[in-house]
Amino acid sequence: MIDSRNNFMGLNGFVWWVGVIENVNDELAVARYQIRIHGWHTDNKSILPTKDLQWAYPVLPINCANTFSALSVGDWVIGFFMDGENAQHPYIFGVMPYIKTSPTPVPTST
Repeated sequence: MIDSRNNFMGLNGFVWWVGVIENVNDELAVARYQIRIHGWHTDNKSILPTKDLQWAYPVLPINCANTFSALSVGDWVIGFFMDGENAQHPYIFGVMPYIKTSPTPVPTST
């Protein structure tokens, strides 16, 4: 008998990640987002430009599958790869709180 639990998502091979939304303009209009995944993708955009990042789908609640708040560029998200370490099918299951920062304004003399 083959032990099918070896490839069962959640027991072995569940690969989760944290990333930041870089593109929200989904040309297919199916609520996908391009995400730079920390530790998985390089931060160097000349090596891996935003246009080459994978598209990730959000996991939506069953009580409102057709209505959701859209994510924004810069939002931090948490998710998982549906295909484990192959890492070709990312899904978003949550948004992480963070404090948006802006450059410190330069004081002006009066």
